[in-house]
Amino acid sequence: MFKFSIIVNEYEESQTLAREINQQLTSHGLVEDVINPDYVFVIGGDGTLLKAVNEFQDIIDEVCFVIIKSGSLGFYANYTKETYSKVIADIANDRCHLKQLPLLEVAYNNNQINYALNEVKVVDHVKTLRTKIFINDELLEYFRGSGLVFATSTGSTGYMRAINGSIITTNKYKLWQLKEIAPVANVRFITINASLILDDSQVIVLEGELIDKRLIIDTFEFALSANELEIKISEKTLNIVYDEDNDLSMTEKMKSLFAHCII
Repeated sequence: MFKFSIIVNEYEESQTLAREINQQLTSHGLVEDVINPDYVFVIGGDGTLLKAVNEFQDIIDEVCFVIIKSGSLGFYANYTKETYSKVIADIANDRCHLKQLPLLEVAYNNNQINYALNEVKVVDHVKTLRTKIFINDELLEYFRGSGLVFATSTGSTGYMRAINGSIITTNKYKLWQLKEIAPVANVRFITINASLILDDSQVIVLEGELIDKRLIIDTFEFALSANELEIKISEKTLNIVYDEDNDLSMTEKMKSLFAHCII
């Protein structure tokens, strides 16, 4: 017997849809379990999915996420209010199709570990951030600036795109990205200030002057209490249930969300 949980945004349309889905799931013999579900139904936009990822950090690779678009932006969504009945039938008959999305793994504050689907930011909202950046124990640079952002391939279309980072259009390889936020640049000091594309063999360590800086994992903010932070592609992945008949390519998603051209 499968167990489920529902994460929903605050809009009335989404709340109504959540009640309908709950009833259908129950009628198919599934049991609601908000602590250890097998399936997490996410009803809303991408922000609601990030909330769900944060809520289930401890079992992130043990649950399957079903994303139903009911918001302004649904980059990860694969179902709608018109098609969600199909996934419920697939779950009840144990015939779901799954894909695995990459996660960033962040170790901070003396080995506290969290996972990010989109991006991780290390910032100082008041003063210049000063820290050393190591890649696989080799010093890359001594950074000075407003902050640093790290993004998964799927997350590269979010905040990373907004600060002129690269969009990674493939999930075939476990790629991720580092970009500086407003680095200091003058005649005496300059940083690389370019989008760096990394793979899963590379581990980044930030070292020095991090205490009291802010760590933002997707949309959740934490205070740093140690002077070292490690970030890498995790061995854990996010399991997404998808509809084979309605699975858009990365190109189609980018066109539908970003490329509105009048010919």
